[in-house]
Amino acid sequence: MKRAVTLISATGLIAVGVIAALIFLDGDDDGVVAANKTTEPREINTAVAARKDFVEDTEVEGTLGFGPVENLPNLATGVVTSVPEAGAVMELGDVLFEIDGRPVLLLEGDTPMYRAFNSHTADGADVLRLEEMLLDLGHATESNLNVDGDFTSATSDAIERWQESLGLEPTGEIPLGYIVYRPEGFRVSVVHASLGQQIQGGSILSYTSTERVVTVLLDTSLTGLLFEGQVIEVELPDDSVVDGTVTFVSDVAVTEGQGPNATSYIEVEILLDGSGAGFDESPVTVRVEETLEEAATVVPIAALVALAEGGYAVERVADDGSTSLVGVALGTFLDNEVSIRGAIEPGDRVVIP
Repeated sequence: MKRAVTLISATGLIAVGVIAALIFLDGDDDGVVAANKTTEPREINTAVAARKDFVEDTEVEGTLGFGPVENLPNLATGVVTSVPEAGAVMELGDVLFEIDGRPVLLLEGDTPMYRAFNSHTADGADVLRLEEMLLDLGHATESNLNVDGDFTSATSDAIERWQESLGLEPTGEIPLGYIVYRPEGFRVSVVHASLGQQIQGGSILSYTSTERVVTVLLDTSLTGLLFEGQVIEVELPDDSVVDGTVTFVSDVAVTEGQGPNATSYIEVEILLDGSGAGFDESPVTVRVEETLEEAATVVPIAALVALAEGGYAVERVADDGSTSLVGVALGTFLDNEVSIRGAIEPGDRVVIP
């Protein structure tokens, strides 16, 4: 059945301005209103409907550092005669610092040194690890050292050869604390001891990972924005942009404050690629690209015409300049555009105010 209606022109999300017209309308199977009234050519402004992905960039703030800071336990006793600089990267085999002129070495291992190595040392896994290290470093061979965890004169001889290679007095013994075992190298964060300081235990330095990590305290309202394995962009303090990979997303929210001033967040860690080693504890911006809709037909929001009885339409321009009202269903709004569904195709011209 044909009926007369009033059309309201919409600019933006809310219809504003009223246009009175007599239009004959039909409804389609999707509930999208389709108009079949054509007007004569006139001077108009137009835009072209486009096919595109609707992608939204969300920015969150983070802090670029090297991950958690940990104190390195020290078991050696004496006077500090050498320390590293903060920011130095220590590899396996490097000298960490010196006590009484003797180097404390970083070696590979998971279990800390817990006793001295000498002729009184009982058999054990730590002796076996020491013998394997001496063999790997070339200070022993299978013919002159039985690698079995039993501290023998052959073990002592191998230690002497190792000490000579380091320019040390070949005692054949290693005092407690002069080997530091770690699974991998690390970065010196803070040096706690000064040259000439008498120490007995405690910690001489703190360390971090050598990998650059961005920590984000993500507001719980943005939960799901970042997920493990996701590749995102990070803008550094010098305005350069590098890629990062999300390596950790906490499943526990932390709440700070009380009442209406309370805020909740989840901790996220992002492993940084590329440059940026010169920054530590620096603010950065994390950019997340989120696809809202793929292969959408998009027109300017200003092209929408709100219908008095409900629904929306756009005014399509024919090749001869005449126009016709075409009913559409609305999808996603982003910036100054909206996705639509209906008889409008990418490439169609539509009227805008």
